Amino acid sequence: MMSMAARLCLFSAVLVGLMATLTLSGFAKTPWSLIAHKALGRIEHMRESQQANGGSYDFATVLLDAPADKVFATALDLARKNIAVRIVMQDPGRRRFQVAQGDRTATFNVVPFNEEVSQIMIAGHAGPGEDSTSSRVVQAVLRVCKEMGKHCQVGD
Repeated sequence: MMSMAARLCLFSAVLVGLMATLTLSGFAKTPWSLIAHKALGRIEHMRESQQANGGSYDFATVLLDAPADKVFATALDLARKNIAVRIVMQDPGRRRFQVAQGDRTATFNVVPFNEEVSQIMIAGHAGPGEDSTSSRVVQAVLRVCKEMGKHCQVGD
């Protein structure tokens, strides 16, 4: 009969061997990583219509397989080159900036999931009498995707 220490050692060796086999065979992907892979490049968009003050809000988000710092730098560079907007706030430490055009504003934020995956979130606001920012926030996401060589499309 094996001692408790010997059984524990054998169990550990079998467990390590099983994990190595699964990892090498490609079956070790977690459900989260499979879901995230399907979500990469899919732009989700939501619009909240007219508020009491007459304005509206639009939101767009997308997961990219790129480091957050690179995504933020690319987006900020595109905003700086866009003569139609002015940058009214920037916080590189939090990977956030805000642009304005007339009464319209948009806040751009990049959130890292890990070293190679990040999420872009844009919230746009149109003031009273201004048209919706929905096409603008989606177009901003698409411009960042294109600049980074990533394929993105609006989700269903």
